Order: sequence, then C-alpha cells, then structure tokens
Amino acid sequence: MKNITIIGTGAYGTVLANVLADNDHKVVMYGIDEDQVNDINDNKKNSVFFKDLLLNKEIKATTDLSAALEKTEILVLGVPTLAIEKVISEIKKYAKKSMIIINVAKGLDENNLDVLSKKVIKLFEGTNILKAYGALFGPSVAIEVIQRKPTCIMSCSEDIKVAQEIAEVFNNEYFRVLPTTDLKGCEISAALKNTVAIASGILFGFEGSDNSKASLITIGNNEIMKLGMAYGARIETFTNFACLGDLILTATSHKSRNFSLGMEIAKANDAQKVLSNYGFTVEGVTACKIAHQMALKAKIHLPLFEIMYQILYNNSVPSATINNIFSDIILV
Repeated sequence: MKNITIIGTGAYGTVLANVLADNDHKVVMYGIDEDQVNDINDNKKNSVFFKDLLLNKEIKATTDLSAALEKTEILVLGVPTLAIEKVISEIKKYAKKSMIIINVAKGLDENNLDVLSKKVIKLFEGTNILKAYGALFGPSVAIEVIQRKPTCIMSCSEDIKVAQEIAEVFNNEYFRVLPTTDLKGCEISAALKNTVAIASGILFGFEGSDNSKASLITIGNNEIMKLGMAYGARIETFTNFACLGDLILTATSHKSRNFSLGMEIAKANDAQKVLSNYGFTVEGVTACKIAHQMALKAKIHLPLFEIMYQILYNNSVPSATINNIFSDIILV
C-alpha cells in the first residue's frame, strides 16, 4: 500500500484516484475548488465531471497542499500543461520527502520545443523531491475508466524499474498498465494525436467517408512517427497503447474534446470563431503550433500538421483545405 497524492481534481485525476483507491492505496486529492473538494469528501462524487457516479469511498480530498503532501510517496500531476510550472513551484514549498512523480498532462514544452518531461525534471533540480519520473499515456476516456470498463495504457519512464513499479501500482482487473522506456516517443505521440483528432473531427463534420477517416488517422500516425523519430523516439513505440491506441480513440470518439472541437469548427467553417468562444482546454490546438515549430526545427515536412496550422492559426477556410491532406501524403 502506497501513500499517493493526486494534484488536481479534474476528470482524469479523479479516475486515477479511483483506480488507486480500488487497489487499496491511500489516496489524497488536492484541489483549489472548495465545492469540488467537498463533493468528493461528503458525497463521494465529482459531480462536475461525472454527475451521480460514485467514487471509491476511501478517497480523501483537500484544499491544503501541505496536508496533501505530508506522507506522499507517489505524486500524480493531474493538471493541464499550462499549469504545471506554477503547480511545481507550490509543491516545492511544501513537499517533505522524496517521491516518484507521474505526469499525465498530454503536452509539450512550447518554450524549448521539446518534451514536457525535461521541463518537469529541470523544475525540480536543486531539491530532493524528485526520486524518479514517469508518465501515464494511453486510450482512457475518463467516464469509461470511472465506470470500470476495461482499459489498457502505458507506464513510461526512461528507467524500466520505475516504469514497472508505476504499472504495478495501477494494475488491476479493469485497468491494465504496461511499462515502456520510450518516454519521449510516448510524450510526443500523446500530445500530437490531439491535433490529428481535431482534423478528424473536421472531416467528420463535413461528412467525410469512412475511407477518408481511416486514411487521415494513418497519415496522422505516420507524421507523428516521423516527428517523434526525428527527436529520438523508437519506431516500435508508435504501435503501442500510448501512441496508436490513443490516436485511434481520440480521433474517432465523440467523447474526445479534440474530436468534438473539430466538429464544431466544421459546423462554423471558421476555426477562429469557434476557438474564441470555446470554454474547455483543448490540447490539440497548442500541440499543433508546437509541432509546426518542431518540424521546422528538424527540417521535416508534415503536410497534415501544416494544413491544421493554417486552419487553427491563419484562419484558412476548413472546407477549402481539409481535403488537401490527401494530396501530399508522405509515409515514413
């Protein structure tokens, strides 16, 4: 049994807390929303995300970060990429011991055009807080995990023993976790598949055929692989759960925020109009810009990501450009 702290009371942090509590670990969630924290403690629900679905009754929640970190052996960073730097600065004030840190944010470091793990590890330099670093990526829609439906994901760490330890902590009869040491490849895939999902949603919104949707996912996977390998990823990684599995899910499911955003963009035929009114964090938009910059840095051509960059950032008309994806196909 481990003492595990989840930073954030969002949807994915909540379902991971539920998995861990089901495995008899002692789980504390830290959040800044007092109503959510009270809902978890008093009602055993996180109604904002899961309405009346009940959580494991052993989960505790608090708005006191010092208390949340008091006994932590494993820390899960369950906050969006943009919030990580601020959250880590707060953790450094209150953490009392060395711990394994697991990131689940699917993003990249925009400032350095690199994977997020490097930034997180660097932010903990000069402290004894970071015992080891790992990440969890894979096809895992939150509502299905909370319903305890079978799910397979990857535990990622450059140290195989750390990846295996993380996998053992989360593994149970409905939540299967497999270890990998290609952290970089999984990180790049986890971030970039969100942009492909937006493209897929646009295509779906324009009533694209099943043939075209399958072809788009194939093109997306190849472009993700091409960029990933340019940054040191291993080719076999792009068929695992964190890469191909998550791509298929995110680019086809109506439960995906990125896919849903794509459908809204198709409906309006105007990305800027939709984005200016969108109330949710949609990781694929930022990932598209970073992928565009990383491809320029690596001097590689990614036609799908270039078209999506023009749609999302230069206000190209989606209906006039989305089918161009199929005219300049490059396979790795």
